[in-house]
Amino acid sequence: MTVTGPHIRTETRRIVMSEIDVSQIHFTTAYRWMDRGLCEWLADVGWPFTRLLDEGVGIPIVDSRCRFDQRILLDDMITIETSVGGVGTTSFRSRHRFLRGDQLCAEGELTHVCIERGGRTPVPVPEWIRAAATPD
Repeated sequence: MTVTGPHIRTETRRIVMSEIDVSQIHFTTAYRWMDRGLCEWLADVGWPFTRLLDEGVGIPIVDSRCRFDQRILLDDMITIETSVGGVGTTSFRSRHRFLRGDQLCAEGELTHVCIERGGRTPVPVPEWIRAAATPD
């Protein structure tokens, strides 16, 4: 599949016991969802991680953040939106929104740097990422 315009991936999940602490979602759950969201986004645009590891650049995370605006509770149905934007010369951002219905509960962002895996030196963001990214 070739994506020629901005791609936003959505997935709805129920909050289960393993994702909460005593009163609400455990903060690490959001980071696992961000990782999964990016992996699924990559697969949607034709670059599942297995292909990226075989043929593509490395994309290590150099910065991460997540802000929680509302509590996320057991049995809540949360929609996760994942997009890529903030494309620079050698870096891009995966952006993640967590919604209960129309209500924004949390929002996170991971900054990735594209590297040549052998020497781990920065390289330009591939055109296929630029083509599927959401403009800023």
